[in-house]
Amino acid sequence: MDANWDLRNYHYYNAWALLTDRYDRDIATAQIPTFYNPIIDVPYFLLAQWLPARLLAFLLGCLHGINFILLHCLAERVLIIRGSWRRLSICGAVALAGTCGAVALSEIGTVFYDNLLSFGFFGSLALALRHWKRLEGGDWKQACLSAALVGLPAGLAFGLKQTSVIYTFGVCGGLLFCLPVSPWRRLLAAFFCGLGILGGLALGGGYWMWHLWHLYGNPLFPMFNQFFRSPWGLVDSYRDVQYLLGSAWRRVYFPVLFSLDSRQAGEIHFRDYRVLSVFLLIPLAGITAWRDAARRKMPSPPAPFERRQAAYLLTATAISYVVWVQLFGVYRYIIAIEMLAPLLAVLAVGYLTPLGRFRRPLTIGLLALLVVSTRPGTWIRVPFEDQAVAVEVPAIPDPANTIVLLAGHEPLSFLLPAFPPEIRFLRIDSTFTNPDQTTVRFNQEMHRIVEHHRGRLSALFIPTERHDVINRLGDYGLFIPDGLCATVTSPIGAAPYDLCPVERK
Repeated sequence: MDANWDLRNYHYYNAWALLTDRYDRDIATAQIPTFYNPIIDVPYFLLAQWLPARLLAFLLGCLHGINFILLHCLAERVLIIRGSWRRLSICGAVALAGTCGAVALSEIGTVFYDNLLSFGFFGSLALALRHWKRLEGGDWKQACLSAALVGLPAGLAFGLKQTSVIYTFGVCGGLLFCLPVSPWRRLLAAFFCGLGILGGLALGGGYWMWHLWHLYGNPLFPMFNQFFRSPWGLVDSYRDVQYLLGSAWRRVYFPVLFSLDSRQAGEIHFRDYRVLSVFLLIPLAGITAWRDAARRKMPSPPAPFERRQAAYLLTATAISYVVWVQLFGVYRYIIAIEMLAPLLAVLAVGYLTPLGRFRRPLTIGLLALLVVSTRPGTWIRVPFEDQAVAVEVPAIPDPANTIVLLAGHEPLSFLLPAFPPEIRFLRIDSTFTNPDQTTVRFNQEMHRIVEHHRGRLSALFIPTERHDVINRLGDYGLFIPDGLCATVTSPIGAAPYDLCPVERK
């Protein structure tokens, strides 16, 4: 069952904090992700209280299957295939090749949600293809309404998780560049698509953005704090750019790098050539399409797909990828592109007119190669227990007058819902808070709380980080007495955790 770092760090805790209103008691217990939108985590947390772990994992796997349905719908909309049974089987093969991507498979049963937020991108693409005739002609009011509807699912996904922002650019930019209408109509469609994206953003993340603005003066806190300059964080972007290091040229051939070595764009080892295939094929398809347009003739034999809709899918994906490689570089954030890649590869091969009658066997061979060469990665998993998240906590006297200090970079917040709810939790050291950052208001506030507290103080940490924890407690004028620590355990934990009383020097 799932025991990944993110689950232990924030997915479980954030939902609990939202449902029990911990925001006026706890401080930054889940490190930077404390401030991520918790709404997406609420269903998992609630189901984990009632359902066996195996059934919960099964349900998460079933949700991944929705990607197959959406990919199948996209393939049916854009591919021209005679015969209902033949169309069903070919579109099914393309959709299956997509849902069996390496990272897509690795996320089944986990709470990363990248393979579920893909619904937003696929939903917007499907709506665009469904309403294509209305978008490219007819009454402009209906076209504007359709464009707004197209933007809604992608905006909703963006509201639930900020990393989905890359697909909003693709969905909107695809309309701007690919609709076969006047420049004014294209601009109008893109504008209303943007309004739809904003509407989805408001639905999925509006409440949380208002919450962050109200508390910290930054609706994306702590991200982009170099612009908002909230005193609760550093004047910093707080972006993870570890995979964006190097020159601009490196970003050009980045798909080659992470296809040969997956650790160039992620934390786990896997092998998947889907993104690389479309990275190589889309430029060739674009050159061929431009050449055919310059010669004022259609490809021969005719392309087996709807050309304008195909151009939209290819363009939307290309724009999304370009934004991703500039902002993130984390592979699992483009899991939707990985799943869409087999369909895009089929479309790109269809543009290569010099292949002629060889297009069909080449397409079949390419899809087969992508599938058989796939080697899924493995996130942290443990043997199934009765509960998805089970924690054993020792008895704690006088919890109403107890503060537990968390320190170190190891995920700890998943343990906290098992503690008595009267306890207050402060993360004095993490990837976000640090006693050395004296200008950050969170650190000032925690110093004040600890200084004026007259009840019990305890420290919760993983033993491997004990030395660093002792140093950080020393910054607060505290120390850990010898031989008085208790143990907190969990089947999904990295190790037994120490819960130690803390005294003042």
